[in-house]
Amino acid sequence: MNWKRFKKERISLNYTIMLLPHSQKKPIHFKTPVWTFGLIFLGLFILSGACLFFAGSRVQLKEVQQERDQLELEWQQLAAQKELADQENENLKQAREAQEQELKALEARTKDTIKELENLVERENQIREELGLQDVPETADTDDTSGLQATGAGVPLTSVPSISRTERNLSFQAIQTELSSLQNSLDEMSGQYEHYLAAIEEKKEAEAAARAAEAAEKERRENLRKSIVNSALQYVGNAYVYGGNDPNTGVDCSGFTRYILSHIAGVYLSRTAASQSAQGQSVSADEARPGDLVFYSSGGHVDHVAIYMGDGRIVHASNARTGIITSDMYYRTPVKIVNVLGD
Repeated sequence: MNWKRFKKERISLNYTIMLLPHSQKKPIHFKTPVWTFGLIFLGLFILSGACLFFAGSRVQLKEVQQERDQLELEWQQLAAQKELADQENENLKQAREAQEQELKALEARTKDTIKELENLVERENQIREELGLQDVPETADTDDTSGLQATGAGVPLTSVPSISRTERNLSFQAIQTELSSLQNSLDEMSGQYEHYLAAIEEKKEAEAAARAAEAAEKERRENLRKSIVNSALQYVGNAYVYGGNDPNTGVDCSGFTRYILSHIAGVYLSRTAASQSAQGQSVSADEARPGDLVFYSSGGHVDHVAIYMGDGRIVHASNARTGIITSDMYYRTPVKIVNVLGD
């Protein structure tokens, strides 16, 4: 076959375009190669695919943005709850300090009251010693001088003081009045002392209750940390999957810590190990407790996180080859240890 004929019949296609089909004008007639038509079709196909791809990407980006907004809202709520809990703890601390100061003041007042009671008792004893005058036998209705003359033969009258019965009665009544006043003061002080003792006992009971509550809270926190470790150990042997979020089907290191802390302790963690290292409070290796997070870096960038078990051991989603395992905390050099539980 002739090449020109082949090119004319097989490679080029003839097209006729009628711009005005009902007019008397001559229609437009042109030829185009087959490959030009193929390029146009391929271009349309690529453009359609790109449009579909970008449309799908936009939907996914919108979903990711919504999830991010939801996570930020949850984080703000948790931060507000944490701030409220910190404020309550500070108020409790201040109330406890105020109770301690009040208790010290009550103890000081009690000591003063006891000292006053001792002084009153001593004064009462002195008055009772002075009341020996009431033991003097009463004579007849005559004055003391005649009685002394009758019983004290040979005693000069000028050597015996003359004290009438009326004077003795007045003196005795004055002493009785003073004694009654002192007795009333003693009873009042005794009532105040008993009130102080009751207040002290009440404060001691309140302190004991506060210590018991504090001990119960401490025990609850320790049990929570044990639960975190025990829950993490249940998944030892499961698969490592990069980007995974569920240790039952496969999870990476940060997804593992995020899953355990959220399900057991209700603590929200960010998605990556680097962002998790910025949460919580840093502690030293000596202060580390079960449930804390241990971070490792490579090239100055945090790239791995594990859960501290205690006794220098960790549990973590290591890599795709080993999965979730336990290791010595110093299998790599830790760069940071963080307490995210806030206790």
